[in-house]
Amino acid sequence: MKHVMKGSVSSRALLLVAAAIVGAMVWGGVASGTPPAGVSTKTTLADVTVIDTVKADVPPLIKFRTTDQVEVAQFSNTAQPADPSIGQAAFSSGWHMHTGPIIIAVTAGELTFYDRAGAVGSGCRVTHVSAGQGYFETPGEPILARNEGTVEADWTTTQIIPVGASQRVDVTPGFCGVS
Repeated sequence: MKHVMKGSVSSRALLLVAAAIVGAMVWGGVASGTPPAGVSTKTTLADVTVIDTVKADVPPLIKFRTTDQVEVAQFSNTAQPADPSIGQAAFSSGWHMHTGPIIIAVTAGELTFYDRAGAVGSGCRVTHVSAGQGYFETPGEPILARNEGTVEADWTTTQIIPVGASQRVDVTPGFCGVS
């Protein structure tokens, strides 16, 4: 299930507290994943291994648990806008999925997400996420992100994955006629 979090970036701090707690713990290195195509910049902000299990509760909204060590990676990304002369997005993540939950905070522009959750027939659910909003990607579900807007899109990605798991798993395209 995907969730769009609305509000100012600062008001989402409570929803990101679990990732902050995990990131503040003792860490080690993580292997790199496959970068999406068309991102003009991708900066690694953190790439760590949490050396203990995590139990972080912020009642009534958050209940976050791990049963073993996890890896946490955080990236700052910028993607070029769509090219109106050819009617195509300059940035497309390609169809992929993740082995753990992903939290995305859009800080400028807009990203469009395509996924199969809740879709009817061969269609996809389409979610537009603007600056000041966040998006949650559920592990194991195919997803595609694009910048279809007319301005650059900036966002921060926080990944929480099992130790040694891939940060990104490419999947065969063929969902909704979108690539």
